[in-house]
Amino acid sequence: MISQLTEPSARADALATAELVARTAAAAADQVDQDAAFPQAAVSALTEAGLLRAGLPVELGGMGLDTATLAEIARILGRACGSTAMIWAMHQLQIACVARHLDSEDGLLAELLCSTVVSGGLIASVTTERGVGGNLRESRAPCIADAGRVTLVKEAPTVSYLLMADAFLITARRSPAAAPGEQVLVLAARDQAELQDVGDWQVMGMRGTRSPGARIAVDVPAGQVVTTPFGEVAVRTMVPLSHILWSAVWIGIAEQAAGRATRFLRHARRDQNIRPDLRLASIGERLDALNGLLRMVIQGYDQVSASGAGEPTTDFAVQVNNLKLAASIQTVKIAEAALEICGMAGYQEQGELSVARMLRDLYSARLMISNSRLQEANATAMLVRRYG
Repeated sequence: MISQLTEPSARADALATAELVARTAAAAADQVDQDAAFPQAAVSALTEAGLLRAGLPVELGGMGLDTATLAEIARILGRACGSTAMIWAMHQLQIACVARHLDSEDGLLAELLCSTVVSGGLIASVTTERGVGGNLRESRAPCIADAGRVTLVKEAPTVSYLLMADAFLITARRSPAAAPGEQVLVLAARDQAELQDVGDWQVMGMRGTRSPGARIAVDVPAGQVVTTPFGEVAVRTMVPLSHILWSAVWIGIAEQAAGRATRFLRHARRDQNIRPDLRLASIGERLDALNGLLRMVIQGYDQVSASGAGEPTTDFAVQVNNLKLAASIQTVKIAEAALEICGMAGYQEQGELSVARMLRDLYSARLMISNSRLQEANATAMLVRRYG
């Protein structure tokens, strides 16, 4: 299932709704961060506004918004509260990984997806696993099939919004005899999963996402295993869309920091008649470059999705990786520059000029599919590209 371009009026309505929800998210953002609390008010507002089903196709009961509109919503929410934005983005990613790869045999899977999302439930990502070194494309935990059911047990170092999730999308080996890279996706409802050894969540940033690790055991009907191999889902949907939506969130957070630096300088210039700060120009240049790269990757992703067949090209894969690398590095630099401009007011944990939360949230970006792994992939790709 491929999303179509959103009608201009529908896009405008969705973005206006996102702006309203962002006000709720912004009002609680500092408290959410301080208490490492799930942003319940913001998520409830997203549910009431229908934005939790933003990426679900219309034929499945969703809004069917296109990639560019989803990215813009992520950026709007990022400007308000990084944790809220990342929860929303992760949820949309799980929806896409199932909805865009359904076939005629996946009736039970489609039913669970729709019932979870349309009712306002969150779908969590369970792709990390102990013992694979952060490699998304390998799993140790196997699916065990018996009498029309599938069971698996997975040790996950992090599970997005673990205790608040209504369903889990889990990567696993296809069978005990399968190779680590022969993976499938399993969608399990909350009452089909048992959580054990739930870890703590006292982290530097993105504190409201509440994403500790756990041992997760599931027992589901075989029809809740995605028919499409995970390798195909990963290259066509999970990796490019995650980098698009995550980058949009990070850009939104950086724009919030830039806005606070701008506000500080406006007051300073009015009160002290000082010259414009060149660091603000540098912030603007970085943001423009990131937004341009984001638009280019969205266009490429939509073209790949529309083709409906074949793997994305190596050039596109490198472009997607470059977006994530640039966004995860440059947004931190933007927040650092904003901190320098705002000085002690920016260094404070709270206040209208504080950029502490933004900076801490942005440091998480380098760890979400580690930058070093993406750089290794790009270096490998360069060996077969036209250079040299």
